[in-house]
Amino acid sequence: MYRKIGICFVVLWINPVTAAEIAHEKVQEALNWQLPMIECNRPRSISMNSAEDPAEGGKAQTDVDSYTIGRYERKKKRWIVCVDKYKAALMDDYEQLKRSAQHGLTKAQADIILGKMSQLQSAYMSADR
Repeated sequence: MYRKIGICFVVLWINPVTAAEIAHEKVQEALNWQLPMIECNRPRSISMNSAEDPAEGGKAQTDVDSYTIGRYERKKKRWIVCVDKYKAALMDDYEQLKRSAQHGLTKAQADIILGKMSQLQSAYMSADR
C-alpha cells in the first residue's frame, strides 16, 4: 500500500517537472538555434593609380592590368551573391523562430527566442553589402 502511494507521489512529482521542460518540436528547434557564421570573404580592393586624368580628355592609364581588374570584379560579384544568400538564410531562420510561437511558449522560452531574434537582426543589419 505504501509502495503504491510512494510510486504515485513520485509520478505526480516528476510529471509536472518534465512537462514544463517538454516543448513542441518546433519550439525546441527554436531554442536550440544558433547564429550561423558568415563564410563570405570580402575581396581585397585593388589600388589603381592613374597617370592622366580622364576628365581632361586623356585616357586613364593605371598600374593594374585589365585581367586583375576583371578578376577583382568577379570576386566582388561572388561576394555579393554569398552575402545575399546568407541574408536570405537569416530571414528564413527569422520566420522559423517567429512561427515557433504558435505552438505555445512559456515566458522563459519567449525571452530566449526573442534574444535569438535580436541576435539574428543585428547580424542581418551588420552583414556588409
